[in-house]
Amino acid sequence: MANKIEEIGMTESEFEYQYQESTKRSAENLKQLPKAANAQYDKKSMRMVVEMQNGVTLLVPVSLIQGLQSEEDNELNDFDLVMKGSQIHWHKLDVQFYIEDLLKGVFGTPNWMKSIPEHLAEIGRKGGSRTSEVKANSSRENGRKGGRPSRKVA
Repeated sequence: MANKIEEIGMTESEFEYQYQESTKRSAENLKQLPKAANAQYDKKSMRMVVEMQNGVTLLVPVSLIQGLQSEEDNELNDFDLVMKGSQIHWHKLDVQFYIEDLLKGVFGTPNWMKSIPEHLAEIGRKGGSRTSEVKANSSRENGRKGGRPSRKVA
């Protein structure tokens, strides 16, 4: 190792000092990051459910997260929280994200993020097409009253 250190023009004591300082900065940065206490993949809703240490629960459709477009549940379920809960890593898909980025709505690279509105629109269309007895009754009731009420303009 001494030869490698000398190759970069540093003494062993300088290297040791810089290494210790870097380790301290890394530990301080890790303390500042939001952390998840638990996470799971919900197959029914096709979302990651991330429970934060502060009690907040984050729900993210896997279709929005770059690299998680797998239809294999075993791949989507094969993940761990790493770095004390500050990151999530999917082993079989070789995908890793900071929890902080997911909280900020950053689901991939800038190019990937440009495609997100299209995905959101698709999710919205699917969500709007869901039917339930409550929704059907509401639509019938509105129909009897002449349709959806118009918005009042102030």
